[in-house]
Amino acid sequence: MYDGTFGPRTRGDQTWHEQAACAAAVEVARDPDLFFPSTRADEQRVGLAKRLCSACQVRKTCLEAALEGSGADGIRGGMTEVERKAARHQFELRCDPARVDAAMSGRDVYLTGAERRELIRRAARSGTPTLRVASVLKVSEGHVKKLLRLERREIASACPETLDAAEATYDAISA
Repeated sequence: MYDGTFGPRTRGDQTWHEQAACAAAVEVARDPDLFFPSTRADEQRVGLAKRLCSACQVRKTCLEAALEGSGADGIRGGMTEVERKAARHQFELRCDPARVDAAMSGRDVYLTGAERRELIRRAARSGTPTLRVASVLKVSEGHVKKLLRLERREIASACPETLDAAEATYDAISA
């Protein structure tokens, strides 16, 4: 069962559902659609669902799971679909080094756009093989090579003397 103590939750892991307040709430037993109000005018039901979420020990995990996926309906992690849509941009700016470390160590975790860029930065600086980066990001090796080239250019523009070292490292790894 996922409890957050082993780092970021892996993609598809839903074991945290068992710990969710909504899993055993009497209110949900009485009204199975409580977290899926049919209209925005149903404020009483929305309020009750949000109160249940506010006391939930896995609320943060639930919200992250909802923000990671694009099709999460209803109230999740204490937020309505409209509220999550507004929060999604901020969520994508998150850059958690632990998530990047977990991905690089082989765990299948969701990475935000900022975390994916950080992974590319680290790979460019450390000389991580392109095939390894492609596997982690689930993209083609050609796409990773392009991303690494762009990152090396950015590094070089900030500090021109590092370009030669970065190119030499890349050439050695690619050979």
